[in-house]
Amino acid sequence: MIAVGAFAAAGAWPGVLRRLLDREDLDGTVTGSALERILLGEATDAQIAAFIVGLRIKGETPEEVSGMVDAMLDAAAPLDLDDTGSVIDIVGTGGSSALGGQAFNVSTMAAIVAAAAGARVCKHGNRAASSTSGSTDLLEALGVEVNLDGPAVAACVRNAGVGFAFARMFHPAMRHVAPVRAQLGVPTVFNVLGPLSHPARLQHGVVGVADARLVDLVADVIARRDARWSWVVRGDDGLDEITTTTTTQVVEIRDGAIVERFELTPESVGLGRATAADLAVGDPAANAAAAIGCLSGEPGPIRDTVVLNAAAGLVVAEVATSLADGVERAARAIDSGEAERTLGTLVSTSGSFRSPITDA
Repeated sequence: MIAVGAFAAAGAWPGVLRRLLDREDLDGTVTGSALERILLGEATDAQIAAFIVGLRIKGETPEEVSGMVDAMLDAAAPLDLDDTGSVIDIVGTGGSSALGGQAFNVSTMAAIVAAAAGARVCKHGNRAASSTSGSTDLLEALGVEVNLDGPAVAACVRNAGVGFAFARMFHPAMRHVAPVRAQLGVPTVFNVLGPLSHPARLQHGVVGVADARLVDLVADVIARRDARWSWVVRGDDGLDEITTTTTTQVVEIRDGAIVERFELTPESVGLGRATAADLAVGDPAANAAAAIGCLSGEPGPIRDTVVLNAAAGLVVAEVATSLADGVERAARAIDSGEAERTLGTLVSTSGSFRSPITDA
């Protein structure tokens, strides 16, 4: 919970912005209470822009971001899952300039494959911002109903092993920020806040980060929030996921502490290298076609990348004993048809909650 009065004690907007101009780090209660004002609709566009740009120029600290995560979660709609402690997310910050925003939506398909291989997954995501197809866009193109409330998302996780928490449904107060973010057109702290603010407050996950300078920041925030098992990953090609075009940097968090940093390659788990062009797809329709091909067993770089990211999810979900074991399990889930069936169950379960269309 955010400390009441921290914002006023810091001098309200003039005081907070002055400290950012002086490149002074803020207490988490101050950044949290500032975001609380924003989410309540009590800040002007100029104040919002100055705040998030000031943070970006100064450089956000784990303390500042963690306070803002608290504010995001305090304002979020509830999402209660059965046995939340065993559910994972596979998510990225977005904001990647790699492949000109045309990269295949790997994390969404990895979530489905991981669920098919035995993990329980609740994917948190949004529409595309810097890319041509966000997780919401792809799932809609695949026939998934995305406009679901908490009980409906929980039913999907229960029935299909995977559900989708559409950020706009669970963080409606972000409507006060969206126009400013769109007008600025550059990544800000909100690119980080989204993946860190899962409304079910999950303790396991794989978080991809596009900006190399934010890898340690995100890992530190996750550790502060007592995560049981998480990986923070960044492809050295700039993708916010485990890549197959080159090496990937990984920070591992266990029981609230950073325990290891390591580099992995696709070859280390028996997968081949891809080229950037192999992973460039395009709009939601093209993403959906590639996704269907992947789930139907079509071999190639997209499948390999999905399998590799699903494998990481299986590791942090404590389903796989190693990344190599996770790769085998994920590949089996595709080849057996279980991944296709999982998508089908997600489509049917989510569709059962679709609001009927009535004539005006």
